Amino acid sequence: MDDNKLTKFLTSAKLNGYSSGNAYYKGKIAGTMEFSFKDGKLKYADIYSGTVSFIGQETVFENNIPQWGMVYYGAILDDSYDSKEVYDFLRSALRTMPESLPLRGNDVFSNNKFTYKNASEGDIGHFMGYEEIEEADNVIYEMHYSGGYII
Repeated sequence: MDDNKLTKFLTSAKLNGYSSGNAYYKGKIAGTMEFSFKDGKLKYADIYSGTVSFIGQETVFENNIPQWGMVYYGAILDDSYDSKEVYDFLRSALRTMPESLPLRGNDVFSNNKFTYKNASEGDIGHFMGYEEIEEADNVIYEMHYSGGYII
């Protein structure tokens, strides 16, 4: 799969996935939630467990063969925050993802309360990154992610 085909598909899949607020369904593995998106021979699956702290993976399949994946772990670090408010803001930040590298949100995104920051190294084929949400310079959420092509 070439990079352009993958980034175009990932952009569509992610905009229709978690960032959209579309419903996830119970996954095939006990205790997981799953979202999937399909376009022709390409399929995207995002499977995760947890709420305040969570772990998951995204996989892109072509003709049912895994081609690309990303693993992630994150958490709300301060339990005084309402998780719905934090995750609603996160979904807004994720909708700003750059189409050239649709891994997570843009480098920086803010509203009147929170600031989202994202930094990654590498390219669509091999990468790792870190995102956080701050309020008044206090990090209240973080997530680490990595992935790339599956051969």
